[in-house]
Amino acid sequence: MIEPLNLAQKPTPINVVSEVIPGIKIHIKRDDLTGLLNSGNKIRKLEYLLADAKNKKCDCIITAGPIQSNHIRTTMFTCALMGIKAVAVLCGEPPKILEGNLLLDYLFGAEIHFLPKAEYDKRKEEFMQELASKYRKQGYKPYLIPTGGSNGIGALGYSAAMQEMARYIKMSAIDSVFCAVGSGGTYAGLLMGKYINGIETPLYGILVDETVEYFTAKIKKIMEEASKILERKFKIDDNDIKLIDGYIGPGYGIPYPKEIEIIQQLALKGILLDPVYTGKAFYGMISEREKLNYNNPIFIHTGGIFSIFAFKEEFLPDYGDLK
Repeated sequence: MIEPLNLAQKPTPINVVSEVIPGIKIHIKRDDLTGLLNSGNKIRKLEYLLADAKNKKCDCIITAGPIQSNHIRTTMFTCALMGIKAVAVLCGEPPKILEGNLLLDYLFGAEIHFLPKAEYDKRKEEFMQELASKYRKQGYKPYLIPTGGSNGIGALGYSAAMQEMARYIKMSAIDSVFCAVGSGGTYAGLLMGKYINGIETPLYGILVDETVEYFTAKIKKIMEEASKILERKFKIDDNDIKLIDGYIGPGYGIPYPKEIEIIQQLALKGILLDPVYTGKAFYGMISEREKLNYNNPIFIHTGGIFSIFAFKEEFLPDYGDLK
């Protein structure tokens, strides 16, 4: 078993908001408060991934993700703190303006490589291996982390997170748990934690990318990897993995009007969702209320505050008229 690093502020609080759905109180697990520059769900995964890298005496981290990736930002920040070389492979063309997470990546001293989307989709892993080979020749010992930190090691962070809130779920009679699914590791970890802690409450994942079939297979793969580390078998079939599609909108990282409305509504309650993950997931959760018939849900707020700065026009299209 990997002994995790202590990188996040834990346990994170659970707040309750009302009036979003008439007569329903929504509990929110505030993993957007795991830190400031390391806020969000990624740091829980990195506590295990970077512990594994440290145990293997690696001194160069290579990972990949979208341009406004919370995972990249958190990894680059943590590597800067630890004095480890950090390399990021980003999907897309270099933007004209540095903002949001990408601006922070550069401030943290990251080495950044951009790959056009078609090339990124086709050979991201191959390119990361090429970088690893390059740095080995320079005397580094590289450690590769997948997109979102989502593998069997990273998922251990959310198995622990489920344990952290297991008593609350039982004592508060929570009848459903919701989270965004963007790379699969958070959901896989929560599902493992659910079974380890004997929680019967259904766990729903709202997709913000890809398909139900894609993530069902990926979550099972992540859990198989984790089971070898934990030396524990998980008897999971497709019916145990409850994924909900239909809230991605035009595409990954592209917000839409209903999502923007719910982000603005929650902001007035002091809860800031992001337009890539939590905004879509929260909107999906409230939209599924009648179908799922829940009365006392908990929503896992996985962070993403810095990416909102890259969506100024979507939130304030008339800002110029206000000056």
